[in-house]
Amino acid sequence: MSAEDVTVTRFEGVEDGYLVAFAVSRAVLSAALGAIVALDPWQRRWIQREQAWWIADDAITLLARRLPAVGAALAEWQARPIDILGSLGAYGWATARRHDVYVPREVAAAYGRLGLEPGAPAVEVAAARRALARRAHPDAGGRHESMVAINAATDLVLSWLNRHSAAAHVGMR
Repeated sequence: MSAEDVTVTRFEGVEDGYLVAFAVSRAVLSAALGAIVALDPWQRRWIQREQAWWIADDAITLLARRLPAVGAALAEWQARPIDILGSLGAYGWATARRHDVYVPREVAAAYGRLGLEPGAPAVEVAAARRALARRAHPDAGGRHESMVAINAATDLVLSWLNRHSAAAHVGMR
């Protein structure tokens, strides 16, 4: 099966890349997988829950050159009409549908320790840490081990958010 025979079944822009899914026959998947595996590891990630590949912004055009179906899906996605009024919330604020972003397993676990959904912004992480510290800090009757775990989870999440944000700004998603 050649790259020209690959069919894209899902193409969706997300915050820092694209979700791409292909037709499910083995021959089609092997042609698509060959093109995807040729990308650098930080430019691609299989998202099991979505049953789709996350492809970084800086790699999608390379993949589109290798797989004509991806090129067609990208062109169609870029040409879509943008409904500004339909995306405004009750107060006129732009509201976009929330997209899942790949979060490494250990970072997702740290988010969970803080009582947050994976992908929550740094402001929410800091607020969760403060709220947990009020109860878990040894000066408030909590245990030292609990506070150490809260701080470790906070540090891991904030470090990941900083790296994720820095990579987005230099085009190295």
